[in-house]
Amino acid sequence: MTKKLLSLLFLSFLIISFGYQFMYTDLGTAHNISKIEDKMLIIVFSSPSCYYCKLFDKEVLTNKNVQEFLRGNYIIIKVEPSNYKTNFLGKTYTNNELFGAFGVRGTPTFVFLKGSGMVTQVPGYMPAEDFLKALRYLIRVTEENYKESFENYSKKNDDLKGKPKIVNITKENADYILKNDKNAEKVETLPKNIDIYKVYITSNQDVAQKLNEAGVIRVLLIK
Repeated sequence: MTKKLLSLLFLSFLIISFGYQFMYTDLGTAHNISKIEDKMLIIVFSSPSCYYCKLFDKEVLTNKNVQEFLRGNYIIIKVEPSNYKTNFLGKTYTNNELFGAFGVRGTPTFVFLKGSGMVTQVPGYMPAEDFLKALRYLIRVTEENYKESFENYSKKNDDLKGKPKIVNITKENADYILKNDKNAEKVETLPKNIDIYKVYITSNQDVAQKLNEAGVIRVLLIK
């Protein structure tokens, strides 16, 4: 068996076992990344003993379309009850305290943040198709000021992949993203195979523009 095949089998095992390989566990880090990349942050309040939390991991986070849309448009973190400490908005919290800070009473609960402001909070399990519709709807709302209700929107077909954007960042922030975001890659020439859901970091204005025109959802341009 070749090393390449073994690597593919191992990656498949990780996806099946853990659902989504770009899930964060530290809120402070995930929040910083979301701000630098100008993406919405999803905090998934979960519990190891929660049946629907396990179902979400097994049935929703393994869905390819959900995974791609999350990778391109969101930063997502799972918070489970524990004494693990993180620094968030200048304060230190344990995971247990975060449940109280966000008023979470049951799991799973999904909290959506943009910058330092809350977009919405959604309690309860959603199947993959409904979850993906919700993800697309919230991008429409935050990026387009979309006004229609989710009830009406959910009856429509929408194949939105994301809103391609070039975000200017500092060298310091570029280093932070490369260290902490496994979905990020630094390029100074146009990649042969462009992945529109990957975060590309470059200091080349022309490369950034071409990636944007190719539909890459998030390009970070070092200024």
